[in-house]
Amino acid sequence: MGAPFKFSRAVRWDELDTAGFAYFPRVVALAHEAMERIFEASSPSAYASLLATGIGLPCVHVETDFEAPLRFGDVLEVETSVVKLGRSSVELDVRVRRDGGAVDCARIRYVVACTDLRKPAAVPLPAGVRAMFLAFMS
Repeated sequence: MGAPFKFSRAVRWDELDTAGFAYFPRVVALAHEAMERIFEASSPSAYASLLATGIGLPCVHVETDFEAPLRFGDVLEVETSVVKLGRSSVELDVRVRRDGGAVDCARIRYVVACTDLRKPAAVPLPAGVRAMFLAFMS
């Protein structure tokens, strides 16, 4: 099986609530950012190319457990594994950490469905997309 996909970046000012913590929907949005970055690692235009064909990967289910806060300037580390690959769906396990990976901040279960955006209706994952996700299967 493949290794998880990882990226890191700082928490941005526009991601904070009035108390100075990362606003919870912005933390959940990291799951979609992780998926987009997996596509970018495959090819810089892979996601845009998929969308241009009328195929998308909208979220159909999300669950999040929050464990520790993130603040402006914290370097967050996002680790993403594919835990289930269906005919037309992908389930991702996304873990958000800070302090060099020492502090668990959030765990997100993120499920997307491969969809013909013109109908909308579920369609099978294209072979190239399936292969891309298989590389990160846990």
